[in-house]
This record gives sequence, C-alpha cells and structure tokens, in this order.
Amino acid sequence: MAGKTIFHDAETGNPYARLGLAYMYHHGKDIDPDPELAMKWYIRSSEMGCSRAKWELAKIFRDGTLARKNSKTFILYLKAAADSGVPEAKVEMGFALLMGTHIEKDDSSAFKWMYSAACQENAIAQFMVGYMCGNGIGVPQNLQEQEQWYVKASLRGDGELFYWIGRNFEYGMFNIKVNLFEASRWYRKGADKGHEKCIICWQSVLSAIEGKKHDSLEERENILMNTGVEKEKLVRDQALVAADRFFEEGDEENAFKYYELAAGLGNPDAMFVLAMMHHAGVFVKRSDKTAIEIMTGASVAGSKDAQFVMGTLYEDGKGVKRNLDKALKYYTMAAASGYLAAYYRLSLYMEHPEIHVRNSAVIVG
Repeated sequence: MAGKTIFHDAETGNPYARLGLAYMYHHGKDIDPDPELAMKWYIRSSEMGCSRAKWELAKIFRDGTLARKNSKTFILYLKAAADSGVPEAKVEMGFALLMGTHIEKDDSSAFKWMYSAACQENAIAQFMVGYMCGNGIGVPQNLQEQEQWYVKASLRGDGELFYWIGRNFEYGMFNIKVNLFEASRWYRKGADKGHEKCIICWQSVLSAIEGKKHDSLEERENILMNTGVEKEKLVRDQALVAADRFFEEGDEENAFKYYELAAGLGNPDAMFVLAMMHHAGVFVKRSDKTAIEIMTGASVAGSKDAQFVMGTLYEDGKGVKRNLDKALKYYTMAAASGYLAAYYRLSLYMEHPEIHVRNSAVIVG
C-alpha cells in the first residue's frame, strides 16, 4: 500500500502523509499501533494546516482516546477545525455554544456556526438552522425561514436523521422543546422511507397525541431494542465477535463460517475479512476473482478498509485493469468514510484532497 513512501513524504512535509501516518499508528493499519506516534503525526499534520488533523485532535481531547480529556484543548482544536471549514466541527461548535458545554453559552455564535455548516449541505445543521429561525434562537424569529430550512434537511436526510430529530422533539433533547406534533411530523418522514424505528415511534406518538399513554424514554428504548432490525443486528454483531475470536485462536473453519454469517446479514467488516481470506487462501482455495467480487460488495456496503484496498487495486492494476478514475473514486469513498490514509493517496493526484472529498460527499449524498 503506502509502504516507505508515506514515511518519506511525512518526514519531508506532506500534511496528508502525516495525517495518514497518524491514522495508521492510531488504528494499527499495516503497522503496530502506537498512541504517542499517532499524536505526534496528528499534531505535525495540523501544524501544516490540515483541517482533518485538527478535527481528529478535537475528537481525541473530547473523548480521551489517545490523550486525556481536556475541554480547553478540545475547544481549541474544535474551533481550529471549524475555522478550517470542517462542517462536522462547525456543527459540534454550534451545539457546544448552544448548550454551554465546554464553552460559554452564546446563541448568536451558535447560529452562525450552524448556518455556515448548513450552507455546506450538512443536514443536521440545516435542521438546526430551521429550528433556531422558527424559535428565535440566536436570530430573529422567522417561521418562513424555518420551513425553508426544514425542506432542505428533509431532502438531504435519511431515516436515521429523521429518527434523531423526532426523538429530540418527543423527549426534549439537545435544547429542543418538547413538541409531539413535530415529533410525529419527522418520524413520519422516516416511516415513509421504511425506517423501522421511525414507524414504531410515529405510531406511539400518534397514540400519545390522542391522549393514550406516552412511553418514557427508557420504555421506548426497550421497545426499540426488540425490533426485528435490532435483533438481526445483534446476531450479526455477535457472529462477527465469534468470528474474530475463532480467527485469533487459529480455528479457520469456524472463523470462516461466522464471517460468512455476519457478512450475509450485511456486516461490511465481515465482508472485507472474507475477501481477504479468499485472496490469501485461508481455509478456502485462493481466488483473487472471488476476493475482488466480495471486496467490491464490501465497499458498497460501507467498509472503508475495502474502499481503500479497491483504490490501491485500481491504482496499481492488480487483479483489475488499471483505472485511475476508479482508484480516485474509491479513495474518495474511503476518505469520506474515515480511512484517513486515503487523503494521502488523493494528495498525490490533487492539491486539495479535503475540499475534493467534502464536495464529493455532497454530490454522492
């Protein structure tokens, strides 16, 4: 994959090589994990202006992953990432200012950050701008603007976003006022897309509006944990855990069996491992053709590892006909999914890979 080149380019000042190397040390990709070296390269990348490195450092100090939690340092890197144009950082900055977490509450500044992210087609920000306009939070009240932004969020959103919005309206989360009619409205949008949680919540909220018992948040969580989708997800996740355990123990037969089960239930990580087992001939007859077929499916299903590997295959012409356009497409998908070493591969062909990925993510949706 990146081999010695990424080390050389990191040392000689490529900010995306530094970002990629930090990611590799952080997550143990083709290298032994090393938290200290990961932090070193994230910081060195951020010092060269890499906005994604700033965002990664913000999350590290927020969550206490590679370093201790530190609210002051978190806000420092969060603002740097937001100033550099990262829409997710702008949304988080907006929520921090709106709720007064880690920083002094400031509705006006919160609105400005949300608006900036909304203009970058971030669906959560579009909803929040609409809500803040409709309720006069940080900006003069304007119900027409509220509806215009709600329409934009509706067009870009999926079932998970509509579930998140409906839940916030139903239970008054993220400083959103309880409004069962609005909850019903957003749950309905998700229900129309076939989102199982939205269907259940929509029906429950309609009953509550009619005067029947309204589930507590805890009661609702218990109901949702027993849906068909959640039960299938549990089986899938347990199969993946079992597969990993068997693989570590050297039981290739049972590992393959459980990876197949998890993959069959839609787990992209299990699909990726299956592809690699076919490539290496582990338990099954070696077949690059089968490996690439499964790897392609894993990429579509959302495996960032598969997306990155597909990029390298098309870039190098290994097992497939060399196609740089397809390679860049897969690298872009991987970068958007969080495989940060893909930014380095993109940087070898373009000057501003972060802007390219953001714009591509907007187009792809």
